[in-house]
Amino acid sequence: MTLERVDPVPVSEQVYRQLLDAILSGEIRDKLPSERDLAVTFTVNRHAVREAMKRLQQANLVEINQGGATRVLSVRESGRLDLMPDMLVHGGQIDFEVVRSILEMRVCIGGDAARRCAERSPESGAELRRLAGLCENADDEQLIALNRKYWTHLVDGADNIAYRLSLNTLIAGIDAVTNTVGGEAFIALLVTEYRRTAEMLELADAIHDSNADKAAMIATSLLSPVSLAP
Repeated sequence: MTLERVDPVPVSEQVYRQLLDAILSGEIRDKLPSERDLAVTFTVNRHAVREAMKRLQQANLVEINQGGATRVLSVRESGRLDLMPDMLVHGGQIDFEVVRSILEMRVCIGGDAARRCAERSPESGAELRRLAGLCENADDEQLIALNRKYWTHLVDGADNIAYRLSLNTLIAGIDAVTNTVGGEAFIALLVTEYRRTAEMLELADAIHDSNADKAAMIATSLLSPVSLAP
């Protein structure tokens, strides 16, 4: 494991980020070095290390045993959905396998959310049509914001809190990618999807008409091309 000396502010955040990246990349397995050894390695005080380890524990990535070794947990077995943005971009790099996983999940949830919205909140169709109409002449920055509002309104109409929290995670992941080297190509793919306003309007109409099967089919079609892109 290669660790670097950190700048003094904010110390605990930098320690946390380095340890997180090392765990996610597999550089650190089984157990963490002791608090004392980490403090020496990072040339920081033990309080900063303790705070960083507490955050790793809250993320369910380590198991802290008082008086014993701090065990590193399996990300696949113990990680939670809120870890996804950190998995998407870690060590300053985009993990494109995680990108693929997120986009595949997006297709499944988006299709079913559209179905539920048509069943439970057909009145949402009017606002979805308005937002889709605004997308037609929007620039890229406006388009991203409008599309986010569109899908947020649709998912809220599905009345499924698990889907809503998943959407929040997806949004956080996209925000993380936006400011990362190589993220421009991914965002450009999304913008291409966002410009398919005819399908967004058709989806809005299907929801307004309570046509759940058609809404699910259109949403799945709309979201699939990006997930299948190489």
